[in-house]
Amino acid sequence: MAKVLHEDDFAQEIAEGKTLVEFYSDSCVPCKRMSPLLAQLEEDGVIPVYKVNIVHSRSLAVEHGVQSTPTLIVFENGRELARNHGFLNRAKLHQFLQEAGAAE
Repeated sequence: MAKVLHEDDFAQEIAEGKTLVEFYSDSCVPCKRMSPLLAQLEEDGVIPVYKVNIVHSRSLAVEHGVQSTPTLIVFENGRELARNHGFLNRAKLHQFLQEAGAAE
């Protein structure tokens, strides 16, 4: 299960290597549909997956320009590489990660 990040640990967790962060809200139905797909990515060791609840960590959402959920951002060493807004099925999620250089 993906670790939920907050303002106090966000920068540290995404500082090294490639990571995938999902900005979500508890009331977001597409976010709930993405959860098992993201869990599988992490379980398979494709990429470390983290989550940020935009309600509880509003300042992180604002800082990263998140205006809708789900928003997926691939970071490399703390720098944004790629971004997607909205639900992605398994194939589109893998394509997004491949294009970001985050998956084989």
